[in-house]
Amino acid sequence: MTRYVALYCRLSPRPDGSYEGVDLQEGWGRSYSASMWPGLPVKVFADAGISAANGDHRPRYEDFRAALGRGEVAHVWAVEQSRLERREVEWFTLAAELDAAGISELHTNRDGVVRVHDEVAGIRAVLNAGEVRKMKKRVNDRLAENAAQGRAAGSKPFGYGHGVDESGNKTYVIIPEQAEAIRWAAEKVLDGWSLANIAAELRARGLVGAHRVKVKDANGGIVTDAAGNPVTRPSTLTASSVRSMVTKPTIAGFRVHQGVIVGRGNWAPILDEATWQACRAKLSAPRTVRTSDGFSYPITDAHKGNPAGRKYTLTGGLAVCGVCKAPMVGSVKKLKNGKRTPYLLCHPNRGGKGCTGVMLEATEQHVADELFAELDKPEFLDALTSDDHAARRDELTAELTAVDAERNEIAAERGRGELTLAEWKNMRLGLNEREQRLRAELAAVPPPAMKMDIAAARATWDDGMTLDEKRAFLRMFIDSVTIKRAKPGTKGFDSNRVAIKWREA
Repeated sequence: MTRYVALYCRLSPRPDGSYEGVDLQEGWGRSYSASMWPGLPVKVFADAGISAANGDHRPRYEDFRAALGRGEVAHVWAVEQSRLERREVEWFTLAAELDAAGISELHTNRDGVVRVHDEVAGIRAVLNAGEVRKMKKRVNDRLAENAAQGRAAGSKPFGYGHGVDESGNKTYVIIPEQAEAIRWAAEKVLDGWSLANIAAELRARGLVGAHRVKVKDANGGIVTDAAGNPVTRPSTLTASSVRSMVTKPTIAGFRVHQGVIVGRGNWAPILDEATWQACRAKLSAPRTVRTSDGFSYPITDAHKGNPAGRKYTLTGGLAVCGVCKAPMVGSVKKLKNGKRTPYLLCHPNRGGKGCTGVMLEATEQHVADELFAELDKPEFLDALTSDDHAARRDELTAELTAVDAERNEIAAERGRGELTLAEWKNMRLGLNEREQRLRAELAAVPPPAMKMDIAAARATWDDGMTLDEKRAFLRMFIDSVTIKRAKPGTKGFDSNRVAIKWREA
């Protein structure tokens, strides 16, 4: 086996996204190798833009260590010791691996020849790690001060670009096309559209994410150009992107630091606070289920249920039995002629007594037809134009803002040592529970009905709207659908059994 000189080059990212020393490090290493070990082949291991201080995974560094273990490496060069490892414990681990491979010296440009088990190398490793800790503290202190002053962060959220305010501080500048997309997406979220459909519509308009992502090859490696810089492409808008763009505090003009809202930012909001809070409530409030014994509990991630069974628009509490008032469920029933058809049933699993049952698909179609017929009446829409819930929405929005402020206050008290850990945890738990209750109530408050795109709902009802979108649309206008008992001798579907209670403005 022919052994070779291993050059390890770690490429530090610049603020503008380019990389330092891509060509220089390799060039220096090859020149050094040619003069020191003429005739030996050279192999380059380079990690682009990956820190050695944070424990980030460095694929080519791991390849280098694997090559050491296989005995392929004869000599090692790096521009300095810290290029290989900046953490003290990890340096001593690497030194042991180098020694086991028969390599006692690390050749560098800036530190000279480093004897890997020499005390000087160990001292240098400790000093490098200490400098990393100091650097992180300086950076964190500066970031905390910028956040306290309301200055924009270094990230660039969808809807904004970087700019400078009148005082010369970094701020966000609204990108009109993206801001309009956010406002449209927020409206559709409150209308009940699914996040996936919103994302699909935005992609159809040609919109892409705010960030660029690195292009990877078939093996998962990062593709680079001739200069060694990673090749990037625009990110794709997904359902997660839409959720983020309408719930991120930045969009409402709030500055966040380390996951906590610290105050107002020095930029103009895209969404007003009421709309932003309503979107957060809509997308975070749990669905509540009532059991047969009268107990109610929220469906969260821990209660997955059977998603395959939720196929109908009137289930989930909208349709109720006209006799016992229990919520009706969808089930497939075998008829006397042997055919199987979906039925709405008053089922004991939901507290029912088997009082009523009706053909489900015909009932759903009837309810949809009745709703669109009502929406064609000017007086029906006029009755919904007035918004009697605006005051309550404003109250809930203010209470949610107060919860955020109180959470920040107790976090600051904990930081100053004025609260014990147990006190802080209990207070935080109480605030989280209060926030969940407020968001659930805000999500239950109907948004102004006239924001609904009724023409689009009508056009896409049969082919285009998802189950959740149909349910949300029905609940905008319908309080309940009561199924009465069938009259003796009735055959087929009887629409007179279906009583619709319309929501009041």
